[in-house]
Parts: sequence; structure tokens; C-alpha cells
Amino acid sequence: MFFHSKPLVSVCIPVYNSEPYLMRCLESVAAQDFPGAKTEIIVVNDASTGT
Repeated sequence: MFFHSKPLVSVCIPVYNSEPYLMRCLESVAAQDFPGAKTEIIVVNDASTGT
């Protein structure tokens, strides 16, 4: 049996005290074109300081 599913592109973004840049980074990744692929964005907080 064949499954015709789209390939998955995973983008992992480590985040350390980069709140001022995070939205721009996410918007940039979301704007990328991966024809025929599903995309997931994984953001990992690497022990940032602050709130």
C-alpha cells in the first residue's frame, strides 16, 4: 500500500534571549517556499533569562 503524503520540512530554532528578533525570524521562516511539503517550526527556549 502506498501513502502519498507530502514530505515534512522541520525548522528548529534555538532561542536564547532573542525576543526582539523572534517575530522577524518566524515571519522569515514562514515566508519560505517549500513546494509540495508540509512545514513545521519548532522553537526551543534555551534557558533564556527574563520574563
